[in-house]
Amino acid sequence: MAKRRKNSKYSAIILVIVTIIIAFEFYQENFGQPKIKADNQIELISCVDGDTATFSKIGKTRFLFIDTPESTTKVEPYGKKAAYFTCDKLKNAKQIVYEFDGPEKDRYDRSLAWIFVDGELLQELIAKEGYVKKYYDYKANYKYENRIRNNLNDKYHIFEGE
Repeated sequence: MAKRRKNSKYSAIILVIVTIIIAFEFYQENFGQPKIKADNQIELISCVDGDTATFSKIGKTRFLFIDTPESTTKVEPYGKKAAYFTCDKLKNAKQIVYEFDGPEKDRYDRSLAWIFVDGELLQELIAKEGYVKKYYDYKANYKYENRIRNNLNDKYHIFEGE
């Protein structure tokens, strides 16, 4: 009888440990930072605007899920500010990491990726600053879209009706 209790005690401990590991993996996959691999680290080549930049390895890249005001051929209100914010984050980053999520290219042959700057999701930072004009959906369920939706602040309303 004592042996059976001892075995069930060990089984319970193992079950708790496995549950913790699974919960941690789920959290990391859905809310944490990407697992950084040497092959998904990139360097900034040039900034384009608030939601587009050119990087080593993946070329001209459209940031997934967000749309900021234009600041290139057509200048929209807050477009230059959005571009400055994004470029400042990218130029001052110690590490830039990309993660594909859904289609890897759009119809203009731009890469589509989540961009992490020093461990922070760039799209989320842009949304928090109020520079997200609207969501840009490439017909996919995106891994981090709820993080962006949940972190929009009141500044977002400056773009309504434009």
